[in-house]
Amino acid sequence: MLLVFLKKCFKLIFNILYIKDPAGVAELVDAPDLGSGSLWSGGSIPFARTNLIHISEYIMNVTEVLAKDLNREIKVVVPKNDIEDKLISKLEDLKKTIQLKGFRPGKVPITHLKRVFSDRVMPEVVEDIIKETSQKVIIDRNEKAAIQPKITFYEGKPSEEKEKEEIDKVIKLEKELSYKMTYEIMPEITLPKYESISVVKKIAEVTTEDIDESLLKISEENKSFTEKNDKEKAEVGDQVTIDFIGKIDGEVFEGGSANDAPLILGSGSFIPGFEDQLEGASKDKDLDIKVKFPDDYQVEQLAGKDAIFETKVKKIEKPTKTKIDNEFAKRLGFDDLKKLKDQINEQLEKDYESISRSNTKRNLLDKLDTLLKYNLPPTMVKDEFDNIWANYTKEITDSGQKIEDVIKDEKKTQKEYHGIAERRVRIGLFFNKVAEDESINVSDDEVNKSLFEQARKYPGQESEIIKLYQNNPNAMMQIKSPLIEEKVVDHILKLIKIKEEKVTRVQLLGHDHDHDHDHDHDNERKSKPKKVVKKSKTNDIKKSVKKTKPVKSKK
Repeated sequence: MLLVFLKKCFKLIFNILYIKDPAGVAELVDAPDLGSGSLWSGGSIPFARTNLIHISEYIMNVTEVLAKDLNREIKVVVPKNDIEDKLISKLEDLKKTIQLKGFRPGKVPITHLKRVFSDRVMPEVVEDIIKETSQKVIIDRNEKAAIQPKITFYEGKPSEEKEKEEIDKVIKLEKELSYKMTYEIMPEITLPKYESISVVKKIAEVTTEDIDESLLKISEENKSFTEKNDKEKAEVGDQVTIDFIGKIDGEVFEGGSANDAPLILGSGSFIPGFEDQLEGASKDKDLDIKVKFPDDYQVEQLAGKDAIFETKVKKIEKPTKTKIDNEFAKRLGFDDLKKLKDQINEQLEKDYESISRSNTKRNLLDKLDTLLKYNLPPTMVKDEFDNIWANYTKEITDSGQKIEDVIKDEKKTQKEYHGIAERRVRIGLFFNKVAEDESINVSDDEVNKSLFEQARKYPGQESEIIKLYQNNPNAMMQIKSPLIEEKVVDHILKLIKIKEEKVTRVQLLGHDHDHDHDHDHDNERKSKPKKVVKKSKTNDIKKSVKKTKPVKSKK
């Protein structure tokens, strides 16, 4: 139990005091105004200020060991007598409910309870004292912790054994509780003069050419197919209808079989290597397709395994050119082609406005990054960098590439990403400050709407995903924070100068917006490291992932 207690002590989470931004700028965190407490001042020395702080049941001795920049080291000492008083209080509560042989309920002497249960109750007593006193210290210092305070019990060279010895003495009431708390505080943030900030908002109008281009893409995604004759072989772009049975070591495995499964060759819908072996196949062809499941395949029992799929080609169809007319529009659920075009126009206007806002927001972040000047909590920056770097390197390995092949100069690349981490933390702290000062928050309805949208990304698991988020405050903050961020941005955009500039669609896009990014500022670096070439995402072999469902085959 002592070891469990030690682990808890090393990982105390001060939810009231601790502000962390795990996902960068977007992850804003509500933090209550801790206000100023009342210090009961004692003596002081030139380099270490000591105070006595009274907390209900005990008095603690607090010494400021270090206060440099944003770094703080505070020594806290709680006398033995106060620890014992806390123990007696716990035992008094225990006395009311415990039943011991030979004693009537509620009549067990405290001395007996102390002798029997002290070793079991004391770890909880000490943990409670550490939580209460450490929180009180930060509150009374009128500070906000930027990182989770680190608690240590031994002042010499770090040693778990020495730590355990010290805390064991406290638990046995052989000495006072003495610990050091090390943490970083939030910087003082001065808001800039918004009227001095100006940004350009690029605006693009939807053209006839834009609509025609979208129509062409839609027609490509909704291809019609016509069956090939028996002598024609399957090519990339063709749709084949197949039956298959998957086996590993000669045994059929769950989810590896299907009948009449449609597959467009070259779509990357099946695991790597599967579709390639169907090229050149003819109708009624039986073949064994040998593949290896990727090492990171989502079904753990299949990952990295060699498999054979006994496959029969039942039909081969080639795409036919789609005529864009009223009939085509009707197949898509519209009254006529004009209605379809109107819908496309409306959607493009929304898309252009969204991109325009993203660009404006990015420009705003660039301006803020140059204006905001304050020290950043080093650990917060390090945590953000670690998160960014881990995601980047994972992206490389997931693509099947080697890190050393992509990152030629690791030191230089890490320096660049460290700058990104600093920018995210700097702007994130600023956004948090604005949200607090302006009382910007989001409603439960807004949060729930966003939560349901997130859950819909996991068909069939929506209820489980919702419960997972609802039972995890940090996860819920990941839902809430981007919503707050957008409101903060909207607030700032109303205060600054915005100059609208009409541009073409190409000028508006600027760069490829087809890739996914969680937030606008994820692509904020001007010189992006070598782009990772992604391979197709793997899917369950019996699931053909398509943007749209192909039109029924024409004979």
